[in-house]
Amino acid sequence: MIIGMPERGKGRLRIGLTVALTTATATSAVVALWPGKGAASPGSDACFSILSKVEVEASGDIRSCGNALEKAMTGTEAGHKPPKGKPQRLPEKSTQALELVITTYTERTEEGETVPVPSEIKKNLANALSYYAGDTYEILAGQVDYSDSQHSTNPNDIDIDTPVMSDFLDALADDGDAFKIIREALFDKIEAELGTLDKQDFLGEPKDESGKPYIDSGLGTAVSSGAVAGDLRGARLNALTKQYGNNKTAAEKALLEDYESYGFPRLRKLFEDRSAALGSTETAAGRQRLDSLLSKAAEAYSRGTGFEDRV
Repeated sequence: MIIGMPERGKGRLRIGLTVALTTATATSAVVALWPGKGAASPGSDACFSILSKVEVEASGDIRSCGNALEKAMTGTEAGHKPPKGKPQRLPEKSTQALELVITTYTERTEEGETVPVPSEIKKNLANALSYYAGDTYEILAGQVDYSDSQHSTNPNDIDIDTPVMSDFLDALADDGDAFKIIREALFDKIEAELGTLDKQDFLGEPKDESGKPYIDSGLGTAVSSGAVAGDLRGARLNALTKQYGNNKTAAEKALLEDYESYGFPRLRKLFEDRSAALGSTETAAGRQRLDSLLSKAAEAYSRGTGFEDRV
């Protein structure tokens, strides 16, 4: 039985790793051409370094690098949306590129700094991550440590732990358009998860049968979806707070709009709509069960954001 999520504590959880980023040199016949003089930065250098490591040839500016990086992670030309329906398993080379991108832009130096993600490639990285909605959902749900080889995400076996994925989301969250791509993909995943629940899941807790594992699918979905929605909200909330600085009025307006669009109200409505569609809210037991699931989802959501999120 899934009964809860790991405590995240107040604020965004961070992980300290040490990395020494060096300018990669091309090997064999595969060459990654670096940006011209005056255009280089740690973030853009890292982009071309990743391409070199995954043996992808690229030339031009940072935008060209971002397009090549997106293609390496998805196997599809940049800008294409993932196919509708159940997330598909991608080639191993693509998943390796994704893992390398995430670790490169989240690993920390001895001073605790990370390499910044260039603004020009944030949409590329967000679009690529939307291809891995199922894997990202499982990682953010945080039930196990997916960096441990004993555990694998579905369907792409991504070896990234929850705090690292959270850091990666933080790095993209200041680009509203890019971050929207990720959030929509993950809310689609949440809706799909709710679609697997039947009427009995919304009528009450399952009976504990002797000799059989106790599985509460409704509770598991409530906790997992709450954690995912909360983590996404926390990343965007931090970004908006920094963006508006001391402009309290503008900050409150932006935070409220974001809360209504992507905060707990959206998650609550998905649960209410599914319960109503199944007819479970027609009974007192069904309404009580829905309230219980929403309460558990709200608790997980608050842990995901790192605090009580009311706006």
